[in-house]
Amino acid sequence: MKNLTLRVGFYSIIILASIILIEGCAVSPQLVEQERINKLKAKIDERFNDSLFASAHWGALIKSLKTGETWYSLNSSKMFMPASNEKILTGASALLKLGPEFTFDTYLCYRGNIVDSALDGDLVVFGNGDPTLYDRFFKDPRDLFNSWANMLLERGIKKITGDIIGDDEAFGSDTLGFGWSFDGLDSWYSAEVGALQLNENYIDLKIIPPKMESDSVKIIPNLPSKFYKIINNMTVEDTGRTQINFTRELGTNNIIFTGLIKRGSREVMVSPTLTYPTQFYVTVLKEVFENRGIKVEGKPVSCRVLPEWNHKPEDFQLIDDHKSAPLKDILTGMLKRSQNLYAETLVRTLGWKETGLGSFKNGKKIVEEELESFGIKPGSYRYMDGSGLSRYDYVSPEQLTAVLTGMWKGKEHDIWYNALPIAGTDGTLSNRMRGTAAAGNVHAKTGTISNVRSLSGYVTTADGEPLVFSFIVNGHLQTAKETEDLTDSVLEMLAGFTSKGN
Repeated sequence: MKNLTLRVGFYSIIILASIILIEGCAVSPQLVEQERINKLKAKIDERFNDSLFASAHWGALIKSLKTGETWYSLNSSKMFMPASNEKILTGASALLKLGPEFTFDTYLCYRGNIVDSALDGDLVVFGNGDPTLYDRFFKDPRDLFNSWANMLLERGIKKITGDIIGDDEAFGSDTLGFGWSFDGLDSWYSAEVGALQLNENYIDLKIIPPKMESDSVKIIPNLPSKFYKIINNMTVEDTGRTQINFTRELGTNNIIFTGLIKRGSREVMVSPTLTYPTQFYVTVLKEVFENRGIKVEGKPVSCRVLPEWNHKPEDFQLIDDHKSAPLKDILTGMLKRSQNLYAETLVRTLGWKETGLGSFKNGKKIVEEELESFGIKPGSYRYMDGSGLSRYDYVSPEQLTAVLTGMWKGKEHDIWYNALPIAGTDGTLSNRMRGTAAAGNVHAKTGTISNVRSLSGYVTTADGEPLVFSFIVNGHLQTAKETEDLTDSVLEMLAGFTSKGN
């Protein structure tokens, strides 16, 4: 009987242990999920510790937008040069402060009298930064100018006896970002910013190599004008590889081409910047009027060269108040293409809207106020330009994800989310992560300057869990492709991740 009792007790213990084990398994999905996240973290850690980047500095942060849990962190509170991830700070601030429907106004006015078919006086254009007079928004950058020509002709005006004056006083005189590299100022991404802007303040030049020996090189601008001069010092050869170089002489609009063009090779497109954007604007406006049969006896001039100029549109007779495309469309153009001019314009617009003067200094104050609403204190980062072209900018992955998280949860979520480049689909991510779970999934802002790469945004797991992330590397000596392959492989892992399974 005693043995029977012992045997029953023994089996009872086994059964009880089995029940405990089974019940333990029944409440362990969280443990299973955490284990899978830990394994994912180890794989990600392995990627960021790639020996190719042993001399570089990585910062990374991945968090769940559902739970707020940190999935991965590496130097996430350290300061990094963000490159164009700076546009996340600028774009979010502009969208929240100005609103998605904000538009730029450009006023066409005149002073003097209209007598018979002549305007006996000056034509004046007041701008506050509209950056959209380009083929991203118009078939031809001069479409607005042709529309204005029509308005003059409808009034019977066929002659202007005075000048065409461009008023760009809405913005300050800081036309370039602080600390921009001197050797990049003639390339489109370093275009000057101003209150009157045309063709994004650069010129697109299509270079067509000759096919026959009797042919010559053709350089075709998207916007012809006498405002700039093209100097062709290129050599044409039957062999070798086409290698074209261009420079714009400092302080001039003389664009000088050197290098070699192989006969019969493919077309090349380059986009040199132009200096004095207001003067460019009114010069082309005068050329358009004259091409439409409106004689202009005066000169195209900036108001800044006129003594004691201090006017507003209401001082004159209004011909047209042109409104730009809304900010939500401009923001999309800025983020998807990473257009520096748009970012620098928006900072100054914030300053102009708040104080009446669109300087970077005034705009920076507004950006700092908006960033405080995300819990980012002034002095904890360095916001030295609006675009990220400056090497004086410093921000952490933690701060970038704070902004991205705030925008995800905010009222402008849809506009913000859709304005970012989409992996394998559009913008600066159009050719990345194609054919993977990340394609069409990742919405993120890229960033590139010498020895710096960044990528910050959103990715959704295979379980449908949204994640926010920020990856920045400084001081790398590898190719762009090697940095992209690393960050893209991490995002592909995240997009394919599931907490379920064996």
